[in-house]
Amino acid sequence: MIPSNSTVEQNGTLHTAIPMQNAVACVLLGLACLVGVPGNLVVIKIILCNIKQRSSTIVIILSLAVADFVVLVTLPFWIYFLADAWIFGILLWKLTFYLIFTSMYASVFLITVMSVERLLGVLYPYMLQKWWKRARVSKVVICIWVSSFLLAIPTVTLELKMDENGRPYQRVYSSNQQEIGLLLLETMVGFIIPFATLCVSYICVSKRIKQMVFRTRNRPMKLIASIVIAFVVCWFPYHTGNIVKTFSLLVRNSNSKLSKELDKVYQTMNDAAGALAFISSCINPILYAFATRSFKNGFKTSNFAKVFEQMNSFKEKQSKRMNDSDQQSEQINMLNR
Repeated sequence: MIPSNSTVEQNGTLHTAIPMQNAVACVLLGLACLVGVPGNLVVIKIILCNIKQRSSTIVIILSLAVADFVVLVTLPFWIYFLADAWIFGILLWKLTFYLIFTSMYASVFLITVMSVERLLGVLYPYMLQKWWKRARVSKVVICIWVSSFLLAIPTVTLELKMDENGRPYQRVYSSNQQEIGLLLLETMVGFIIPFATLCVSYICVSKRIKQMVFRTRNRPMKLIASIVIAFVVCWFPYHTGNIVKTFSLLVRNSNSKLSKELDKVYQTMNDAAGALAFISSCINPILYAFATRSFKNGFKTSNFAKVFEQMNSFKEKQSKRMNDSDQQSEQINMLNR
């Protein structure tokens, strides 16, 4: 996941990557840091200071902003690593890895919960409104963070390879089986299972909306969908790389030539995929900023706060629309009889 400025071949020789590739990665990560850190801080501040009665969606968005902020504050260290070498010690190397993977799991779980909530809000609006109270939402969010902290633990248990100056530059796995297991854990739990859940949720939501008598275009709903899409697009290359690496390890003994070719593919896409994964943490504030274009009039505090206020009241309006639609559909069915 972390962009690396070095690769290690089978003979253990350290080779420096192409400087231009590192320079491009440094620029992209620098822009992500400059945009994402203040952007997520603004989101956190506005929600904490301006949104007193927070819906479940707002609570999840707040947690997402915290997760993204945690990732982005590690970027200066990795930019320096790309430009020169890691000089900050083993402890900070492991800590930054741990925070990044914790954020990855937390983000995907939060987005999945938000999508499932949207599905239940469409299918069972009143039941969700009655059961999905703020106290329960907070407990779910806490469980997500605890699970993320636990799932990220393997990242700090791995040994590290050192260069001639005693500085870490690569994680070391005890065996191919351990590496395959950790790669599959990352990709299955951190992407494939949540992605399948997202797909099912959105297919069901689309079918339900087509059945509604009253169909309205709602910008908060589009904003939630855009958050999901951005996350999937940004993380898909990274997890694709994990799958490529897994296949390489599986065929290493039976087909060494294919394994080496797969390793080359993995190394080629690794830096770009890692940078894109980092960039995902600065996307959400940009999406909120685009959404503010439709909420500029008649708000005294800020355009960002208006977006969150609109999302805050979205669920109640959605429940009322769903109920009206169900009643209208029932009346039409009775007339048709």
